[in-house]
Amino acid sequence: MCGILGGNNKEWNYQSAITCMTHRGPDGQKICGFYDFIFAFARLAVVDLSKEAMQPMNSEDGRYAIIFNGEIYDYVYVRRELSRKGYRLKTKSDTEVLLYAFIEWREKVVDYIDGIFAFAVYDQLEHRVYLFRDRCGIKPIYYYYDGKNFAFASEIKAFQCLGSSLRLTLDRTALYDYHTYLYIPEPKSMYNEVKKLPAASYLVFDTTSSQIVGIHKYWKVHLNMQEGKVLSERELNEKAGELHFHLNNAVKRQLVADVPVGTFLSGGVDSSIITAAVKENMNCVTAYSIGFPDRRYDESSYAKKAADMLNIKLKIQRFENGDLIELYDQIVRWYDEPFADTSAYPTYMVSKFAKEDVTVVLTGDGGDELFGGYSRCITCKNDLQKNEFTNKKISMFYLNYLKECKILGNTLDNFLEEDLAILMPRYLYPVLPDRKRLREKYNISKDYDDFWYYRKYYHKDLPPYTRMRYLDFMTYMNGDILAKVDRTSMAVSLEARVPFLDREVIEFAFSLTQNACNPGGELKGLLKRAYADLFPKKFFDRKKQGFSMPFSYLRRQISPQEYLIEDLWKM
Repeated sequence: MCGILGGNNKEWNYQSAITCMTHRGPDGQKICGFYDFIFAFARLAVVDLSKEAMQPMNSEDGRYAIIFNGEIYDYVYVRRELSRKGYRLKTKSDTEVLLYAFIEWREKVVDYIDGIFAFAVYDQLEHRVYLFRDRCGIKPIYYYYDGKNFAFASEIKAFQCLGSSLRLTLDRTALYDYHTYLYIPEPKSMYNEVKKLPAASYLVFDTTSSQIVGIHKYWKVHLNMQEGKVLSERELNEKAGELHFHLNNAVKRQLVADVPVGTFLSGGVDSSIITAAVKENMNCVTAYSIGFPDRRYDESSYAKKAADMLNIKLKIQRFENGDLIELYDQIVRWYDEPFADTSAYPTYMVSKFAKEDVTVVLTGDGGDELFGGYSRCITCKNDLQKNEFTNKKISMFYLNYLKECKILGNTLDNFLEEDLAILMPRYLYPVLPDRKRLREKYNISKDYDDFWYYRKYYHKDLPPYTRMRYLDFMTYMNGDILAKVDRTSMAVSLEARVPFLDREVIEFAFSLTQNACNPGGELKGLLKRAYADLFPKKFFDRKKQGFSMPFSYLRRQISPQEYLIEDLWKM
């Protein structure tokens, strides 16, 4: 992993901007100026540690330059294909493979690669810069554009360091959205001039005209629209075997590194399964976990049970109340914009702990979204079947909230006819602030759609479990989970890889019918079955926690949503 930066204004302070992202790449910095664009790079060396693999990297003829944050897991196979086409690569790095893959296939390069990536290629002949982001948005890339000046960076803080001529104004709709989603959904950031490049997209910037000439979506997952038949035990076991095969392949690809590799292990379903898959492919495995003094939140005993079953080494660090006090103000430095998931703190702590030994960890992120791991999948399915609103079973709080919002200018009665209205109580934060006050504070139009981000990915024609899986996959996973893990792990220069979000695994998961993925309505039923030979059923049959943090650890007894937006950001 690394920090990448680029811009078309030669007067900006690129040294200051790339230095502020040293945590993403402590192993070296390099700035290269071209005719009408500048690249800057902070390196975290993971594959090919030689100086020849340093970036920015130029093509042999000097026409192209690349900077790249991430890992291309199948780069060995791509390298072989390039060799057959006559390319002679000089390093063992995936960066050089990616550069020549772009030269060979141009924008179609993303069809030939899988991994976690945010990269930029500059074509000095055509005077164009291409920005690419991976399919799930695992690696971040932001871009600044004011109609003339253009820049991109791994983190927003880099724009703040480029210089005073770079104008940043608050996007009040984004701040308002934060109170709905507890993160700022893409493509927005907290600034009008800064956007997140959406997942599975690429952007083209013309350096001659100083214009963004296009932002294109290059991939979307194909969804199985069927509820499907109830499968027999034999059929379920066959599907579980396929899943085991795909996940094992993903883990095998993602273990490639020239530095030490470990895993995160909370003791839950996903991290235990990933750790098991690592053990299948690596003899000596060390897993890292967090414990709490409060037994209601402490899962370290389950992590130890999983480690014992797998016969691997487990290291546990206890997270005390005092640790949070020291970390509290750092959330601004990590995220550069409002973010309310308090599990960021223990995730940072376990990342810092693991970094003492390893440079790369494999995590269980993505399993819940792919295989329906949230309890709301069941409650939403039940609510849809019961048609809760038709039965008038709705809290007065939520009823008043909907009246205040006037979603899309519709009347309340019209909105209640939508399935989406039935689901929102399961997705909204339990103690929402007063919406009328917020609309006045941020000057939000009465016709503004509070649920635009959910509505964008809500497909009424999908079976309920598949519908919820896809909605979580496209919204919560991208905006919260992946952002949380990237910022906290990279704050300590640790690369976090996510085998569940391997392209092969994603496409398999969403090719499943509802009944195949969640047989008998069991959350993550097929996934558990795929590893039933390693973990007994009773081990997985317990309440989900992950690296959640005791609420008592907060300095004040108010919601983290209110705490972070008002106390830290002072908006």
